[in-house]
Amino acid sequence: MERETRMMSVKTIYDIVANMKEQLHVELSHPYVKKYIHHPRIDENRLLYMCSFLDTLSMEEEKKNSSVLSVMLVQTALDTHDLVSTQNVSGNEGKLHERQLVVLAGDYYSGLYYYYLAQSNQLNLMKVIASAIKEINIAKIHIYNNRSTNPHDVMNSFLAAESSFVRCLCDYFEREEWKELLKNAAYLNGILKQLKSLQHKEPTLLLNYCKQIGMNQEQIKEYLYSYTQQSVNIVRGYLRSEFVMNEFLREHLDELTSSLEVLKNVVGEG
Repeated sequence: MERETRMMSVKTIYDIVANMKEQLHVELSHPYVKKYIHHPRIDENRLLYMCSFLDTLSMEEEKKNSSVLSVMLVQTALDTHDLVSTQNVSGNEGKLHERQLVVLAGDYYSGLYYYYLAQSNQLNLMKVIASAIKEINIAKIHIYNNRSTNPHDVMNSFLAAESSFVRCLCDYFEREEWKELLKNAAYLNGILKQLKSLQHKEPTLLLNYCKQIGMNQEQIKEYLYSYTQQSVNIVRGYLRSEFVMNEFLREHLDELTSSLEVLKNVVGEG
C-alpha cells in the first residue's frame, strides 16, 4: 500500500511538472521572438523545486499554477537578458538589431509574470517577486563590476542570485524547513549548470569573471566544487531524515548530490 501511494505521488508531481513545462513552452513561443532568437531554455530542476514546494500548500490550483508560471517566466526573462552581448556593435546593424530583440524578448517574458499574478489576484506575491528580482540584479551587477573582488564574495553573490526565488517563495508562505532544502538544492543546481557551461565552452557571467582574474579550466572546476560540500551535506541530511517530499524530488536530489561528489573526486584525483 505504501509503495502504491509513493508511485501515485511520483506520477502526480511528474504530471504537474510536465503540465507546467508545456504551459511555459506555450508562453515562451511568441512567433516573432522564435523567428529571431533561440528558444529559451527552461530550467527543469528549478521547475521541479517550485512545483514540489507549492504542491504541499493548501491553496487554489489556479494560484499555484500562476505562482510557478510567474517565477519561471521572470527567471527566463533574467536569463534572456544575460544573453545580451557587451561587445561594441556600433556600425553593425545586424548585431545591434539582434541585441535589441533579445532585450525585448526578456521584457516580454517579464511582462507575462505581472499578467498572471494580476489575473489570480496575488498582488502581495508580486511585490515579493519584485524584491527577489532586485536582489538578483544587484548580485549580478556585483559579479560583473567587481573584477578584482575576492572570489568568495563573488560566489556568494552568484549563490544568492541562484536561490533568490525559492527563498522568497518559502518566506512568503512561511515554510522555513523547505527554504533550507531548496536553497541548497538551488546552489548545487546552479554550480552544476556552470560546470556544464564550462565543459561546452558556453560563456556565463561567473565563468567570465573566473577567466578575467586568471583562472584556467581546472582552477575554475576546483573553485566551483569547493562550494558544493556543505550544500551536499545539508541536502543529504534531509534525504536521511523523515522530512516529507515527493519521490520524484527525492530521486533528483539523490542523483544531484551523488553526481557532484563523483565529479569532485575525479577533479581531486586529477
